[in-house]
Amino acid sequence: VVNNGVEAVRAVQGRSYDLILMDVCMPVMDGLQATRIIRSYEDTGNWDAAAESGIEQPMNSTDSQPIYRDPPPRRTPIIAMTANALSESADECLANGMDSFISKPVTFNKLQECLEQYLP
Repeated sequence: VVNNGVEAVRAVQGRSYDLILMDVCMPVMDGLQATRIIRSYEDTGNWDAAAESGIEQPMNSTDSQPIYRDPPPRRTPIIAMTANALSESADECLANGMDSFISKPVTFNKLQECLEQYLP
């Protein structure tokens, strides 16, 4: 669980996830920009887009070297979560690299249906 898009990117920099639930409206950096940065990493294998957005590289405290995990072997599903249920909002989420869309309030059934699409 993170509080903003910068923290979301930093979390992904540090470990891999089977699936990401990304709130679209977050402070500091919204979920759309965070998703674009994560997708850039998956496509290029580097975090240049994060650096360009002002996200500092995580450093190993013992040798001051950047700490990054290897790019994932597959695209990590990113599910948008937003209070805006309009179809153009869903289109914007998909255009920014998200895989699916859940509108708030999130119900157990909606979440279960979505998760079953992406998790075995």
